Amino acid sequence: MRIGIVGCGGIALGYAAMLTQEGHDVVLWSPSGKGGEGLHGAEIEVSGILDMRFRPVMAWDAQVLIDHAEVVIIAVPGYGHKAVIDAIVPFAKNGQTFIVSAELSLSATYLSQRLLARGVTAEVVAWATTALMSRRSGPLSVSIGGIRTKLEAAVLPAGSDGSAIDICRDLFGERFTEVPDIMAIALSNLNPPIHLASALCNFTRIEKAEYWANYDGITPSVARMIEALDAERLDVAKAYGVKVRTVHDHYHLTFGFEPGMTLADMAAAVHEKRKGPPGPVTTDTRFITEDVPFGIVPVIALAERRGVVVPLHKAGLVVVNALYGRNFENANDLLSYVT
Repeated sequence: MRIGIVGCGGIALGYAAMLTQEGHDVVLWSPSGKGGEGLHGAEIEVSGILDMRFRPVMAWDAQVLIDHAEVVIIAVPGYGHKAVIDAIVPFAKNGQTFIVSAELSLSATYLSQRLLARGVTAEVVAWATTALMSRRSGPLSVSIGGIRTKLEAAVLPAGSDGSAIDICRDLFGERFTEVPDIMAIALSNLNPPIHLASALCNFTRIEKAEYWANYDGITPSVARMIEALDAERLDVAKAYGVKVRTVHDHYHLTFGFEPGMTLADMAAAVHEKRKGPPGPVTTDTRFITEDVPFGIVPVIALAERRGVVVPLHKAGLVVVNALYGRNFENANDLLSYVT
């Protein structure tokens, strides 16, 4: 299958490696150009759950990527979703499938609306999170820490025949569960509450560039904060009539733990097994710059629409704004465009 991947970060390169190994024709495009520097014709070393090398094929612009692809996977941070959607939609064709990995701030809805406005008949699949846990470990290396065993996805426009989910399964295996309501996906991403709590409670380590292990930083106190944020998210989902996994379910399904373990115990077990990945060591971290404006802010906005009280989400936003001296709610360039 001909696959176009938007992005050249750890997730995008992880997808490219896996799909290349499976014999698919993969092309990547770096929207900013920075992530793709030095990749064209280079050999990428892949470690972790895959042990291989591959040479990525690069597209020089959005049109080349879209012209190549039967399936387009958007694998850039949330703050890049609107820009890349605006870049690729003018070249989209009937019958293509677009995968948003993973949806943040109703970005799949925005993409679907833009395609419909152009009169393009194409399905959009919104994933609740990424299929891989992957990061760039060097300029020409990527480390894939794992692949999720279960992953929820929704298809737009609603009422599809299931073929788009079948494509996801053909590419990444039988791990996808289709949910009928896109709002369930919008409220399913667990990275924002987990990362917000971890970043706030380890902030001086981040600012002083001290090494710390991500899962080791989820102590019992941090775990309680994550659980409190999760409870608010679950209240919002209930108000919209959708069922989403809890943070405990997320850890059970991602790492294969048996039910009954506490969140802090699961985090400690992951750390003991993996000894990583490292936590962020710069304040310019996606834990804040992506997950607050495109994860925390949308939950607050959706809560307000249904009259749900989410004081910890709001307090987290206020504290982060004070730490950074900016208003992260103004960094979201998607919410105002999505109906």
